Amino acid sequence: MIRDNLRHMSDEKSEFTGLILVSGIDTPGITQALFETLAPFAITVLDIEQVVIRERLILTVLISLNPAHAQAIEEDLQLCGQKLGVDIATSFLEQGQSSIAAKTGLVHVVALGSPLAPTAIAAIASAIATRGGNIERIHRTASYPITAIEFIVSGADQTDIRACLAEVTTAHSVDIAVSPGG
Repeated sequence: MIRDNLRHMSDEKSEFTGLILVSGIDTPGITQALFETLAPFAITVLDIEQVVIRERLILTVLISLNPAHAQAIEEDLQLCGQKLGVDIATSFLEQGQSSIAAKTGLVHVVALGSPLAPTAIAAIASAIATRGGNIERIHRTASYPITAIEFIVSGADQTDIRACLAEVTTAHSVDIAVSPGG
């Protein structure tokens, strides 16, 4: 097939990666134990994110690795998870480097409310999606007396996002700021 012959002609290099998802009750030492488990292997940490809400941990790690080590890493991580009392899920695959790289041209959207209602969050997410934006990250930046939630958005024009969110501000009694990201 012609399509099969084109793959090697691409300028983009690929990398074998592993996505590790740790979830459970947060306790001291989880990150340490996870990385001590990974330390014997020839891997590179490509990305890491962690969030703890009401003592629940979600930790994700993206690594590059030798495909021959995937099964051993997965087995060691399962033992680590059992010892820690957390769930560890893994996914290994060949991935293009452009999908691993940090994104540019991001837009930051900050919503402020007291209270901040689910309908406001839904309306913000809908407005972003209708403009072709994808929410890459959401996190709280303030909680009292006003709740502030920041959305990091890719794939959308800042001016378009600002215009469509102006309607959300009025309809949902929420203050929204839009600024360029990194």
